[in-house]
Amino acid sequence: MKAHNTAATLVPVGVLGSSDWLSVNVPVEVKEPLEILDYPSSFSLYSGETLSFEITVGNLASITYFVELDFHLNDTQYQAKYVTFSNHNYSIQSGTQKLSAWLKISPTAPPANLMITINLKTDAPNLSPSPSPSTILTFNRSLTPSLKLLGGGARWAARNGTSALYINEKDNWVAHHLTDGADWGPWLPESLMDNWRSLISSTLEQSGFEVTFAGDIPESLNAYDLVIIEASWAVEPKHAQLVKEYLSGGGGLVILRGVPCYFNVYCKDHWPGEIGADLTPIQEWFGSSVYVNIHGHSRLIVDKPFGTDLANNTIVYNGLTGSEKGVTLLNSNAQTIALWEWGSIYAFAFTYEYGRGRLYYQGEAIPE
Repeated sequence: MKAHNTAATLVPVGVLGSSDWLSVNVPVEVKEPLEILDYPSSFSLYSGETLSFEITVGNLASITYFVELDFHLNDTQYQAKYVTFSNHNYSIQSGTQKLSAWLKISPTAPPANLMITINLKTDAPNLSPSPSPSTILTFNRSLTPSLKLLGGGARWAARNGTSALYINEKDNWVAHHLTDGADWGPWLPESLMDNWRSLISSTLEQSGFEVTFAGDIPESLNAYDLVIIEASWAVEPKHAQLVKEYLSGGGGLVILRGVPCYFNVYCKDHWPGEIGADLTPIQEWFGSSVYVNIHGHSRLIVDKPFGTDLANNTIVYNGLTGSEKGVTLLNSNAQTIALWEWGSIYAFAFTYEYGRGRLYYQGEAIPE
């Protein structure tokens, strides 16, 4: 670990009535907070293969740092032609964390014996609320952290707007389950959909919105300051351009759970597959390129986001099913608000600005 030593001079104006100047030298040590604790001793793979691995990092400080893993082969030409490394941004909280990474060898790569150097590239820690709140939000004490976060994200996305369209699972079920949606599904239990609708609409109302309910995406969204999309089967690829134009024109957008996948593939069940998980067709306006199912719990990595009272490192959601929702590989100007702890690279919540509009994504709000 590196340490930097600096001498500080203290100069009191007077001591015990004396006019003499006194000075003392006090050592100041600025220490390196991060260290790589464990890593693979070697790699062995064939041309065309991809290898996943983990690197254990320790953070001795009390604050969160944002880092990248920087990989260099001792043969730079071979690396440029045949080797691709993962390029993730990680949030390193105080303590020990395992970071997931990968390397991919081109199918045309010739045999070689190489050496990899792994460096931690550190960005400055984020200690302030981000994004900056326009107002301080106060919620009913019964609201869970995930609902408080959702209310704050919605308020941020809408700026000062008050009209919200909530496209929800229950109204989607009402509109379709007896007609063209009779073979969709399986549908979620009606009691669960009722609970989601009630709690999320109450959260939006506490955030200052007048809520309109819908089961489908209308032909125009421009009448609303904010659009919240919860109902996956309300979304089809034909809606991507409509939503993009609404966002670009200054609209506020909240997207929940696995909804992003359905902009990429026509699907009326819970398994949009690899095509749905590849978000590159909507990455430009959505802000992420990969959808994931994940497990565990998620924590905030910023303090008091959106003017809420939620402190940095608060657990905002505990996964129960093992198929919770998240995204990764965010665009460079997206802001991660909370991360799933598994792997430290999967966003539970993030913000993104596109055109004149704002988008907030949250993987989960209420347990199934």
